[in-house]
Amino acid sequence: MNSRFSVNDLIYRANKRRSDSGESVKAQEYGEILDKLQRLISKSHSAELAQVLYSQEAEGKLKDLIMRYLNQEQLVAKDLRNISELVDAVYFDMAGMGLLSPYLQDSDTEEINVNGSGGVWVLYKDRKVRLNETFSNTEACANIVRKMSRFGSVILDGSKPIGDSFIARGIRMSGAISPCVDPDAGAIASVRKQKPSYITRQNLIEWETATAEELDFLTLCVNNGVSVAIAGATGSGKTADMGYILSCIPHEKRIVTIEDTRELSLAQYDKNGVMQNDVIHLLTKEEPNPVTMLDLLKLSLRLHPEILVPAEMRGKEALTVQEAGRTGHTIVSTLHANSARTAYDRILTMCLEAGTSLSEERLLKNIVEAFPIMLFKMQLPDHSRKYMEIFEATGVQNGEVMGSTLYKYAVDHYERDNEGRIIKAVGSHRRMGNISPALAERFLLGGVPQKEIRRFSEGGAE
Repeated sequence: MNSRFSVNDLIYRANKRRSDSGESVKAQEYGEILDKLQRLISKSHSAELAQVLYSQEAEGKLKDLIMRYLNQEQLVAKDLRNISELVDAVYFDMAGMGLLSPYLQDSDTEEINVNGSGGVWVLYKDRKVRLNETFSNTEACANIVRKMSRFGSVILDGSKPIGDSFIARGIRMSGAISPCVDPDAGAIASVRKQKPSYITRQNLIEWETATAEELDFLTLCVNNGVSVAIAGATGSGKTADMGYILSCIPHEKRIVTIEDTRELSLAQYDKNGVMQNDVIHLLTKEEPNPVTMLDLLKLSLRLHPEILVPAEMRGKEALTVQEAGRTGHTIVSTLHANSARTAYDRILTMCLEAGTSLSEERLLKNIVEAFPIMLFKMQLPDHSRKYMEIFEATGVQNGEVMGSTLYKYAVDHYERDNEGRIIKAVGSHRRMGNISPALAERFLLGGVPQKEIRRFSEGGAE
């Protein structure tokens, strides 16, 4: 037996003897013990519980917690005499993810899709792999999906068979069980892992996601009061790019972020634990007593941010975001859209959900004013991610957004393997145009050196 169990095992055995002799400690069914420990540990140690999804080292810490509560609460199982066996059983039922565990702990994993007990796919940056392993049966599959949802305090059962859960920092899960899933499947789930803190300037350039000039332009905008929105589909890497851009903000600038789950890690500390930059991270809250993005936006505006980061615009909160962008706040946000130009229409649709007396054209002009720069990012068929377009909006005419494309990624062709599958996109990032005189003047008034302004306003167009 592992030596770290020895003292706890002695205490457990003493409690077991007291139980067997009829003293105050009463042996319980394993299910009762598991239920009590899940409530205790989930309530007070959710971080330790969630951490097992990241590393094998966290297993020991969680097992120590299980042992501590077993002895503290004098919990004795009827059928298990040894605390090692009981701890292992509780640990597996609380945190074990079966065949998914190694992929959840693998830092290279970006997404896991469970299509039922017999089909699991794992997505990496450059490939998609179907696992040869399967769940032993449909119930085992459903149990794992239920367990993952419980990490975010979401209970999937017959009355609520579908749900979204944030099972750890930067790990989202959406899942469903019967009756919304075919009984032959057991359950389905999609788990997405976000690792924006790993994205660096060097990464983005080496992966040919962006050029040094594109990155310099975007950080110049945000550092000088020009708001930027990042548009793209799910999985295109919008949050990672937002994290990189925000990491380039000087420490003295005040940043307030609002997220559903913590994916941005901007706070920087010295060796004494003193925060070096001026950052506040806020999180929304689901039922009961929800706290929405709109609620936190209103709070944020009272906190006097220089840069406001509503991590993703999805609905009527967009109206408040664009108003903030027009009243002295620099905004960095993301949204789902299929191109830079259509992103403005998408924001318009979200603003209209909030209800407003403004005409659509007037509201669209306000949105263009709030977000002069739109970045569109896309994951190509070879799984590479590219900055497809950086667009400067300059106005609205006859209901259409006017402006010019400053940078564009042009695909020349795709390389294929012997079976005809796309393996590499061949293309190039191109400078297409120069910034407008209005944006150049805005940079000048903000204190940007003339030499730096000329870099983006002269001689760039092909």
